[in-house]
Amino acid sequence: MAKHLARIHGTEEDKVNCPFYFKIGACRHSDRCSRLHHRPAFSPTILIKHVYRHPVRLAELQQAATAGETVIDEQKAMEDFLCFFEDFFLELSKFGRIDALHVCDNLGDHMIGHVYCKFFNEEDASDALQVMNGRYYDGRRMEVEFSPVTDFREARCRDFDEDVCSRGGFCNFLHVKPVPPALIRSLEEESEVDDVEKKTIDVTGNGRNDEPERGNDENGESGNDLESQVESLVEAGPGVDLGLGL
Repeated sequence: MAKHLARIHGTEEDKVNCPFYFKIGACRHSDRCSRLHHRPAFSPTILIKHVYRHPVRLAELQQAATAGETVIDEQKAMEDFLCFFEDFFLELSKFGRIDALHVCDNLGDHMIGHVYCKFFNEEDASDALQVMNGRYYDGRRMEVEFSPVTDFREARCRDFDEDVCSRGGFCNFLHVKPVPPALIRSLEEESEVDDVEKKTIDVTGNGRNDEPERGNDENGESGNDLESQVESLVEAGPGVDLGLGL
């Protein structure tokens, strides 16, 4: 019996636990779902809910307000998205090494604007959640929670990845907005360099020999220590705008 329950857990055969929440961390029925949503107490993956402003939804709102047809500038929308992705990758990488960062292209109310960030270390995910949850980005309060998703192969819509999904933006599986691999490599390298520089400053107490230390205060003390940054943000409490650059 135990083996049978373990085999069907999180599948359509499981009549107790919601398979969509188990695989994707989101369910269109929300709290009204007839099956259980087991919210993890810890996870290497955090979900930042509805933080990305999808251009289709923005166009719909603008059209409703102006009673006129709104055309989406695809090039500008892509530039805005890449800036958004870069901002969040660099901000989240301050907490630890990122395994995956995915932005939803879905349009359903239960998934639109979701950002998933999987860290290599669960403690880094916990630090990120503690700091990011309740803060403000682009004028909106962020809602962050641990996600049960640890294997995005099960969460992703394979048809979307092959450009053949017939459900479009309202598919219940994850449509991951594509990001150029070259940009991801560049951001990973940049975050690694920043991490090395922080560790060097922590060990030596000095920056480069020929350059002033970055982030030092008037007394010459380093402001680049991640632990102190996290502690100061936590002490600040909710209501602080992170100001990630947009």
